[in-house]
Amino acid sequence: MTSYLWQEKFENQYCNGHTTKGEVIPKDKSDEANAAGSMETTVEDYSKFMAHILKLTAKNSKITRLLFKPNVRITSKAQFGHQVWEDTKENDLIELSYGLGWGLLKSPYGNGAFKEGHSEGFQHYSIIFPEKKTGIIMLSNSDNAESIFKELLEMTIGDTLTPWKWEGYIPYNYKQK
Repeated sequence: MTSYLWQEKFENQYCNGHTTKGEVIPKDKSDEANAAGSMETTVEDYSKFMAHILKLTAKNSKITRLLFKPNVRITSKAQFGHQVWEDTKENDLIELSYGLGWGLLKSPYGNGAFKEGHSEGFQHYSIIFPEKKTGIIMLSNSDNAESIFKELLEMTIGDTLTPWKWEGYIPYNYKQK
């Protein structure tokens, strides 16, 4: 149930996205395939993929060594928007980087590898800590989901180092100092 192009078998097996006000966004079935955001999947399929990545990492596979090798160090204040041009040291402690398609960070749990998704009506985040053999997948059909990611990460797996400010995952109850 995973594809970069809409498949007939997905009919009656999908959910619509929702705006910040809860309004339904009609399903766009005419997308062209693109690596940046046209993948349709299920929690079951994505969980199998992430579990396989964890297994490969535990075996010190060549594939995951290549995927999780830091290639680009991230020093920008934000991932998107005008602050991408501002440098900061805010994420130096976690050595925020990108490997091949994966965001990377260092933590007391060992190295972390994360994947994100964000389009109109859908917001997703997943992170694994291979040395601890743990991770989390958060898939949503709401433009409000990113506002609870920080708390969910902390409550479920004790992850307090995901760079939520950099990613724009501003908590719904965040008060700027």
